[in-house]
Amino acid sequence: MANRIGIRGRTVDLYVRFVDSAGNPANTDETPQVEIFDSVGTRQRALSNIGVGLAKQETGLYLLSYNIPETAPDGYWLHRWVAEIGNTEVENTFEFLVISSGDLAQSVPPTFDPGDPVPWDFTREEAHGINVLLKILKYRLKNDGTRKVRVGDTYVDEFCAIFTDAELICFLVNSLSSFNQYPHFTTFTFADPQIYSTSFFMDIITQGAVLLALAAQALIEKGREFSITDNGVTYQPPAVSDMLNTQYTAQLADYKEKLKQIKTSMKPAPRGLGTFRVTSINPNFLRLRHLRERQII
Repeated sequence: MANRIGIRGRTVDLYVRFVDSAGNPANTDETPQVEIFDSVGTRQRALSNIGVGLAKQETGLYLLSYNIPETAPDGYWLHRWVAEIGNTEVENTFEFLVISSGDLAQSVPPTFDPGDPVPWDFTREEAHGINVLLKILKYRLKNDGTRKVRVGDTYVDEFCAIFTDAELICFLVNSLSSFNQYPHFTTFTFADPQIYSTSFFMDIITQGAVLLALAAQALIEKGREFSITDNGVTYQPPAVSDMLNTQYTAQLADYKEKLKQIKTSMKPAPRGLGTFRVTSINPNFLRLRHLRERQII
């Protein structure tokens, strides 16, 4: 089933995600190549990597923005991707549906099937806010680092990250959602300068993401901390999960208190008098207001 719908004369974004043998997102050795065939089997684009690039800097996610000709036939088109991962050539073919603008009212297949990877769909303004928060979050978590990898007789430094960008963005999205859900309810987005500005709520949003990251990593580390016994020799890995849990507990209390104070300061002003008494108003007027509220007609 097609996972993209294009309109003749317009541009369609074709997304593809590459994974390694373990199923983890992985960048290709070189930029992937793409060729496109229309619904009648005519090749509309020769195999090349022109116009192909990483989509929003996500690992393994590539994008080709293809301009569909005005005279293109309707129906299911094919886009075939070819690339190398670890000196192994991989390829696959996918479908996308081409229709005319007058066919938009017709029933068409869903954009994605259940279980398909869905790319982030942020505006340019939201992406800027996320990038600011992402930079701060990486430094707070000490996320990016290097490790020694043996190559022949020598060791070289290889980039090593604790969390992927997609995971960190997910933590930020959940943190902002929690911020908005806490009474009093708000509707901030990453495009709002108050969210990523150091003068407003940047700290509380990144702290919420840090808590999610600590909780997730603590579960992973706990699963690794089991005793290993070999010929009477016992090895007990360090209790990293306990240290992460200690940080999580300490930061959670601070996070809740700050969040409560911030949202309390946003409490909306009362829209009516109700039981709110103002001493400068004659008590008889307040009584009359409540009596009128109980009238049937």
